[in-house]
Amino acid sequence: MRFVKWLLVAVSLGVATIALAQEPGTQVWGVRVLATDAEAIATFYAKTFGMSEVGRPVNSATTKELILNFGQTAEVARKATTPPIVIYTRPAGSPAGAMPSLILRVPDLDKALEAVKANGGTLLRAPNRNAVMNLTYAMVKDPDGNQIELIMQGK
Repeated sequence: MRFVKWLLVAVSLGVATIALAQEPGTQVWGVRVLATDAEAIATFYAKTFGMSEVGRPVNSATTKELILNFGQTAEVARKATTPPIVIYTRPAGSPAGAMPSLILRVPDLDKALEAVKANGGTLLRAPNRNAVMNLTYAMVKDPDGNQIELIMQGK
């Protein structure tokens, strides 16, 4: 009986530890893929990996931003808990690395920007608001020059 009680306590602590470990303050929000033909690359990811489009915050004649996630339908993909792939138009003449590939969701954008600067990073683009996606974002560089987009949802 003592063993069963000990086992229940150990399992309860393990489950609590796992639950806490899965909810960090900063999370990977998505990965950006730059493409000269965003529609064609979105079709490739959808057909190849079973993804569906869940949003299109930018859709003009010259620039497209398509957000895909895993699921055979948009409804299923919207419920996916995996980070999405953001496919964004890259003008034919722009160099690779012209936009950040890593997108991190942070709980407090101002604090994240302070931490970037305090640890040797730099601010590339000041915070801006995207009302369609209900988020605020900023672009930064790490000390080695890699670009990162920081987003804070809501507010």
